Amino acid sequence: MTPVFPVDGTLYVGGYGQVSEIPDEDGAIRRLFELLDGTRTVGQVHRELAADFPKVTEAEVVAAIEQFDEAGFLLDEGASAEGLLDDYELARWARNINFFGSYSRLSDNKYRYQRRLLDARVTLLGLGGLGCHLLLDLAAMGVGHVRVVEFDKVELSNLNRQILYRDADVGQPKIDLAVRRVKAFNPRIDIETIPRKLNSTQDVLEAVADADVVISVADRPKMEINHWVNEACVSAGVPLVTGGLDTQRLVYFTMIPGQTGCIECWRLGVFRTDQVSATLLSEKRERQIGGDNAAFVPLVTMTTGLLLGETVRLLTGVAPPIAGGRLMQVRFDDYQSTEHERWERLPDCPVCGDKAAPAAARPDRPAAVAAGQ
Repeated sequence: MTPVFPVDGTLYVGGYGQVSEIPDEDGAIRRLFELLDGTRTVGQVHRELAADFPKVTEAEVVAAIEQFDEAGFLLDEGASAEGLLDDYELARWARNINFFGSYSRLSDNKYRYQRRLLDARVTLLGLGGLGCHLLLDLAAMGVGHVRVVEFDKVELSNLNRQILYRDADVGQPKIDLAVRRVKAFNPRIDIETIPRKLNSTQDVLEAVADADVVISVADRPKMEINHWVNEACVSAGVPLVTGGLDTQRLVYFTMIPGQTGCIECWRLGVFRTDQVSATLLSEKRERQIGGDNAAFVPLVTMTTGLLLGETVRLLTGVAPPIAGGRLMQVRFDDYQSTEHERWERLPDCPVCGDKAAPAAARPDRPAAVAAGQ
């Protein structure tokens, strides 16, 4: 239960950076909190509370418990990990479980959130600066199954941010090195490798098959890759989390087929409403925008943290995704997180619109996605 502090007729209920103030001149609410230690039924709580405060009804006790639960003050200490996690998993991901517990309500089981991660299947496209951090952190979080796609070899200039490689690795294939080191860190993770370059929507479709979430941080071929990944994820009905660096800022967004607009919706919307951007994004100019010569590790790690946060939200349902149909940005200048652009699903989008080919049915979609959160 959240810590409770009585001060001069006021009860301060605090935790997770927030404090709520509840008037409690007679001490009844403080006593109620003391009784909610997980050892009593609601009826027993009412009887013991009414012994000191006879006017309190059982209905009022029930209503108070519901309000406390909605506010996140209560945790079901009787939640069991039996059938969900073994002893190793309980010990290794104890801090994860405590985090999930802070979001859990009395009807939830904090252990089930970790089980969802262990059962999850994630496709990760790219093992460069972002992909290195993402793969290691997916393993650290306890995501059970990851399919990785990478074709490149280690270069010396990678080593300012690509943490899975060493100086002696220059010239060697990234995918073998990354998988070996991550498997040593978490022997229980299942990693499937696709050591090839993506050259079409069909290539991406093969890579995202059976995935619960796709994280795309592949950046070559520069323009085509985003279209291929978008088309494949819409066709497969798999949520996409993606983002990257733009020299002094990071950007990221989430696409959920059937719920948010896709990348083509975004592109069409820009062409229809923003003449300057439409001119810059014309076929002749598109390849001239941006560059690959700036990548600073503080922005890399911030980006991967945000991408992972979206991924966890989608896989576990602990909270709704932040960036669905929204391009979020954080600038290095001030670290302010802002919505840079927003777009809706377009009925006439050739990729995800009403007349487009329907997305593949995925009845096993994780809870948050299936619920449209």
